[in-house]
Parts: sequence; structure tokens; C-alpha cells
Amino acid sequence: MEVVQLWAGVVFTALSGDTEGLLNDAAQAGIHLSRICPQPGGFSGHCAAWRYQKLAALARRRRVRLQVRRRKGLFFRLRPLFRRKGLWAGLVVFVPLLLWSRGLIWSVDYGSLTAGQQARAALVLREETGLEPGVRVTQDLLTAGEYALLKSGEFSWASLNFFGGRLEVEAAAAKQVPAIFSGKLQTLCARIGGVVTEVNLKSGTALVVPGQQVETGQPLIGTSRTERDGTPIFAPAAGVVMARFEWSAQYDQSLTEEVPLLTGRTHTKLRLSCGGFHLTLPGLDGGLVGPTSNDVEITRHVQMELGGLPLPIAVEETVRYQRRTRSVNYSDDLALAMARLHCLQELEEEWSGAEIVAQQETVERKAHQLHYAVTYTLLDNIVEG
Repeated sequence: MEVVQLWAGVVFTALSGDTEGLLNDAAQAGIHLSRICPQPGGFSGHCAAWRYQKLAALARRRRVRLQVRRRKGLFFRLRPLFRRKGLWAGLVVFVPLLLWSRGLIWSVDYGSLTAGQQARAALVLREETGLEPGVRVTQDLLTAGEYALLKSGEFSWASLNFFGGRLEVEAAAAKQVPAIFSGKLQTLCARIGGVVTEVNLKSGTALVVPGQQVETGQPLIGTSRTERDGTPIFAPAAGVVMARFEWSAQYDQSLTEEVPLLTGRTHTKLRLSCGGFHLTLPGLDGGLVGPTSNDVEITRHVQMELGGLPLPIAVEETVRYQRRTRSVNYSDDLALAMARLHCLQELEEEWSGAEIVAQQETVERKAHQLHYAVTYTLLDNIVEG
């Protein structure tokens, strides 16, 4: 009975009247009383709450005055909550809402993908199919997401699985396709003149040897050769001819320029998405008055969390940074570094991967600009095409 009283029990006192007769009547009626302690003029005890009314009726017959000292048990702790209609109304709404939200994306698991692959996969899924936290998932969306990942070229295999609010993205990174030999049926010529350092012939006939000086457009690998008896033999021309050559570039860097600079003022827009519903919150101004043509916007997507628990709500945050055109003066060292960078960018565009053997620079400072000229000695494959 002590266990029963954990749910609902009362602590009472019985004073005056025939208290001994009350104890006998309670025992005959099957009312279990526990922790009975004698007191002046009566006793105190414990009983189950639903037995107290019957005990009170027996006490009135014996002219015993009963008084409840304390109510105990889980029932009496929860009873104040039972009286709150708003709480039960919220529970009635919350349970169906929770069941409905099981079809939404609460979290995304990318498995063993690297951080860069996760970012690119999330971008593809969001832009191509709209799969992101807060979206209701269908089988058509999962299939479209798999095809989008494969179409991106980043992955060679992809699989999307969804269960109980969790989207699992399994993918294998695409491996580089091995180079396939493909010879050409015309003679391969030089893109630029230089000194041949190495000839790696795959097919055809080598027309130059290491140490030979060649000019632009000079044949390097031919497609035919003759046997001793004069019989012509044709083969596609393919191979690599490494040569040392010179390449020059120049650039005039102004020492004073008008450039857009950040002012520190921003404007933030937030857009919440959940289950196909969208809510745009009022903008947060960080001192930004109005948009201008120089302003730059950056958009990022985050998922809302509550105490570390991810919620099925996607947040699109767009921050517009204000920029104003200002006059900037460059020092000679900074201007020289910028001119060097520009020439190196040109070199990368024209001779990507070339090894720089040596370089010769010429710097001339004028009134408002710095003239930079450089000649690189490079080592690279000069076969055209």
C-alpha cells in the first residue's frame, strides 16, 4: 500500500471521539492505514487518497474529527497542471505537429565526406532540388538530388536516404579519368622558340633532339618515316617536347587609384523556411542608409538550433555591405608587388604549370605610376595543341 500512496495519499490526524472504534471499523471495511502514531486524544496515520472519503464517513459515525495534514503523491503534484486549459490545448496541437514534422528534414548526415565536399554537396542539393533543412521530403526529391550530385561531376556515385527527419547523403568522390592516348595525323609544331631539353616520344617520328634550337612553328614530331628500302610508315604524332624558352610581360601600376572600400555599415535580411512556408523578417540595419552600385551582398544558409538541437528551419541570411569609392595611394613596394602579381597571373593563364628557371626584372618609377617589365626563363612542353 505504500507503493499505491506514491500516486495519491494523504496524511491525517484523528482526534476526540471513539478513535479505537474507528480503527476497528477501518480494518473491517478493508481500509489500510499505515504509519499509525498515537497522539494526545487520538492518532495520526497515512492512507490512500481514494479511501479517505470512506474513512471520513466512518469517523462521523464514531464522532471522530479527521483533519488532513498533507497531501502527497504524483497525482497532487500534477493536479495544478490538469487545470491549465492552455497547456492541454498546446499538447493537442503539439502532438499532431510533431508527427507532421517527421516528414521534414531536421538534420543532414554527410557520412565520410570532407568539409569541402559537404559544402559543395549542400550547395548542389539546395540550388538544384531545394533539399535543405525544413523541406518536406518526397521520393521524387530524393531521386532528383541523386541525379543532381552525379551531374555536378563532383561525385561518381550518390545515394540519398531519409528516415525520421534525418537525411543521409552517401557519395563517392569522382576520380580523375586516366589519360587516353590520342595521336594526331598531322605534324606537331612548336608553340614558341627555345632550346629543346627533353623529347618524350609516344608515337610518330621525333624531328628534333635535346640541345637543338627551335623556332616558333617548327615541326617537332612527324607522322611518317621511311624504312631503308624507302617504304613509308605512317603513325599518329604524339609526345612531349620539353624546352627552355623566354617569355616577357609588362604592366603599368598606378600609384593612386579610386577603389571601393568598406565603410563598416551593413544591412541584414533574414528569411526563414519550414515545410514550404517562408517568413521574411524585418531587416536589421547596421547604419546603412540606402543601397548603392558599389555595395556587395553575401548570402549564407544556416540551420536554426535550440540548445544544440537542430530544428527543421532553414535561415537564409543576406548581408549587404556598404562600399564607398575612395582615393588610395600605394607605396612603391606595394605597387611593385601588385605589378608582379599581375604578370604572374598572365603567365599562369598562358603557360600553366611552367617551371620558372630564371627571371630578369626592370622597374621604372614615373610621376604617378610604376612601370614593371619582367622576362622569365621557363621550362615547359612547347608542343602546340
